[in-house]
Amino acid sequence: MLGLHQISLYRLPIHVFIIILCLIIALLSKFQKNPPHYLNSFIIYIILTITIEMFAWWYSLHRKNNLIFYNFYTIPNITYLLYLVRSFLSNSKVIRMLDIFIIVYPGIALVNIIRTPHTFNTYAFLIGCTLVVIATICYFYERIKYPGPQSLLKDPTFWISTGLLFYYTCSLPLNGILNFISNMPFYVYTTIYFINVVINIILYLLFSISFLCNLISRKSS
Repeated sequence: MLGLHQISLYRLPIHVFIIILCLIIALLSKFQKNPPHYLNSFIIYIILTITIEMFAWWYSLHRKNNLIFYNFYTIPNITYLLYLVRSFLSNSKVIRMLDIFIIVYPGIALVNIIRTPHTFNTYAFLIGCTLVVIATICYFYERIKYPGPQSLLKDPTFWISTGLLFYYTCSLPLNGILNFISNMPFYVYTTIYFINVVINIILYLLFSISFLCNLISRKSS
């Protein structure tokens, strides 16, 4: 998800093609033996993301406000990602903490979004970014403390968590400034938008690597 969509685009954005490529690789991974337990839900998540991006692009193409799509998408997006990282963990205390996040966040975000549905709700998004960063840090702490037999570079969950940590850490300052700087010049908005495009592409490339890890490991076995 991109945090900022104020710019009208006349061609399908490149990051949408990357997300579609990620979906194709995920579907190929699904047909291997013993796919990851989270793969089905992840495929649904990617399809939902593509759907939101297409609707938002169409609205942007016709110069309509598309922020309502991203505002409400924030809720299932963040909630699912917390659930996803939770499934990678084994520490019961951390799992209980994430359970609380998963229950509480949708309500907090919904209240904030309903107040201003057609203006990008940075508060709901920034809270979500913070929670995902906390979850991924817990994942890396657990992997460092209990490395396990599998190399990190061959572990699909490592690439997913790396992508999430990178994307949401970058998104915090990028989207946070929108709440504190009013009447920014247009070039500032375009700069923030294109940076968001780049980190979004990196996120889905890392997701794709995670699915490729699964494909390679299944073939080698």
